[in-house]
Amino acid sequence: MRHAEEFLEKGNKVKVNLQFRGREMAHKDLGLAMMEKIKIDLEGMALVDLPPKLLGRAIGMILSPLPPNKRKRRFAKPEQNFEEVEAADEAQELLEEQEE
Repeated sequence: MRHAEEFLEKGNKVKVNLQFRGREMAHKDLGLAMMEKIKIDLEGMALVDLPPKLLGRAIGMILSPLPPNKRKRRFAKPEQNFEEVEAADEAQELLEEQEE
């Protein structure tokens, strides 16, 4: 999901494709439910150009980015998490030094 958000952030369209193999074709409903979850997860970043559609053994969907001022990321960037953890570690070290 983070990669999809990154592509949408850059202004690119995203194609989501779910390929069924063998007996998985008996559970098309689970595949469509997964596509709906993806659509809901990315609704702050994208609009659905082509709704989820069963094409043979695959389900495909195309998402296009919202205008830049309306985008809202739901999944954090890995760099942000790393910086937050690093800052928390530094703060912890300072506290330990002050206690000594």
